[in-house]
Order: sequence, then structure tokens, then C-alpha cells
Amino acid sequence: MSEFEINTLLNNGLIQQALYAFAFLFATWFAGRCAAVSNESGNANLISKIVISGFGLSSIWFLNLQFTYVDFHLKGYAHALHNLKESGAEISTRGENAIELFGRGNASDVPGLSIIPADPVGIIFIASLTLIILSAIWMGGSNND
Repeated sequence: MSEFEINTLLNNGLIQQALYAFAFLFATWFAGRCAAVSNESGNANLISKIVISGFGLSSIWFLNLQFTYVDFHLKGYAHALHNLKESGAEISTRGENAIELFGRGNASDVPGLSIIPADPVGIIFIASLTLIILSAIWMGGSNND
């Protein structure tokens, strides 16, 4: 496989992950909107709170997976470029930089998929979305008319 083919596979994988991320961001927004409406109405029953919580948590779970899949694609990209270089093929400076940046010092290892995003900002983003949705459902409003 050439460097161009490896780049093409990476780009196709990232396009797919972007489409899934948009879909799950929309689902997460919808869950947040459902949570806000149930909180505004003030009379949401326990079953609706459980259903909205389940939907919100599942959409956040799949959004979290999109973060981890992007990291998995980038590590796989570095691993494939490293293997190409080790086979004796010439790779570009961009490929060398990708091995250093995405390989994180161990591009020779086969990448594994983790359920925790490698990016700390992604972890904070997922945690804050979870807290926003669950607090909107389960905590009472501050307007005590």
C-alpha cells in the first residue's frame, strides 16, 4: 500500500466519523431540548425522566465513541505509515511528521480502541454534556413561583 492510499483511507474514515459525530451531536441536542422542556413544564413524571435520561446518555455514549474512533484512526494512520517506512518505501516529510505526532512514540505498536478519549478536552466536553443533560432532567428549576 502506498502513502497516498493510506492518506485516502484516513480521509475516508475521518469523513465517516464526522458524519456520525454530526448525527450524534444532533441527538444530544435533542436530548438536551427534551430535558429542558421536561424541566420547564415542572410536572414531568418519573418514567419520562428515565426515558429522557436513557436517550441522553446513549446519545452521549455514541458521541464519546466518535471521539475515540478519531483517535483510533489517527493512531492507525501513524502505524500504517510506520510499517510502510519499515518496509523500505520512501515516505514524505508529512508522513514522517504524522508518525511522530500521531504515533506518540510507539507507532510500531498496533493501535487499540479505548472508550476514554485521548484528548482531555474531549473528556471535559463529554462530561459537561452529561452533567448538563442530567441536571436539566433531575434537578428542579430555580424559579419557585
